[in-house]
Amino acid sequence: MASDRARTVPGLAGLLRDVRRSLAAVRGELEALATRPHATPESLHDLHRALRRLRQALALWARLLGPADRRALRPLDRRVARLARLIGRVRDRDVMLGLIESANLPRPSADDLPRLLRLRARLRDDARTGRELLKVFARSEIDGRLAEHLETLLRRPARADRVPSVRRLLEDEDERRRLRVRAAHRRARRKSSVNRLHRLRLQIRRLRHLDELRARLDPAFPVPNATAVRRLQAQLGRLHDLDIVLTGLDADLRGSRWAEAMREERRALRAGLRRVLRARDWPWRRGSRRTARGPRRSPAASS
Repeated sequence: MASDRARTVPGLAGLLRDVRRSLAAVRGELEALATRPHATPESLHDLHRALRRLRQALALWARLLGPADRRALRPLDRRVARLARLIGRVRDRDVMLGLIESANLPRPSADDLPRLLRLRARLRDDARTGRELLKVFARSEIDGRLAEHLETLLRRPARADRVPSVRRLLEDEDERRRLRVRAAHRRARRKSSVNRLHRLRLQIRRLRHLDELRARLDPAFPVPNATAVRRLQAQLGRLHDLDIVLTGLDADLRGSRWAEAMREERRALRAGLRRVLRARDWPWRRGSRRTARGPRRSPAASS
């Protein structure tokens, strides 16, 4: 059993606990979605984030399993990914509504206001319909015992030849994610397109999630001071939100002064991001932690 193996491999118990913690968070949020009369934007955001973290935890755990167990995990992971995509679509409507109704966007002119009100009414209808469909889908996954099937796989034994050191597994994953961030950063510096900047945001987020996981497994893990990285992510997130709004506008609003004011903000934000990406020596450009810091103790304290 996985729990038996976890008692003998440094760090394995902590990793298994983290995967189960992520699964428990998804399970709780999914049951709340299926029973709650109205899912709030905050609750959908929490579920979306929990699903992302679960997929990343499962991807790490899968590297410790044998071929048959990895094959059994794939269809379950596809179900988790499909659920995340459906929630993401409803979340996009919530983002548009939140921005349209906030004071962070330019005020529409008197001519644009009726068209904007029609857009808001349509988005509210779409959001209600999307939530109802999500409730049905959540109930079907609960009835289909998605969480129970995943828990069964977590009880499967890890292959002995794959877990000589959980520390090494996490270091290897750190190297993989760091290389992906560097590649995304390099492409975004060359051409700061919407897609490239969004890709960079996703890769940075995945690297930061791994840092958080390593800190949970090993209290001595030196999580970097990420103030500048968080600021960059916030700017990339704002840019992505503007992209969502501009892409989802009705045809009669795309040429409005209100939409043009948003495009101007997006152009200014992209220009600022281009300068920031070229000027700063970002941490992922300095090589892996393994080579930069040398060996350090294994996360055995979490076993």
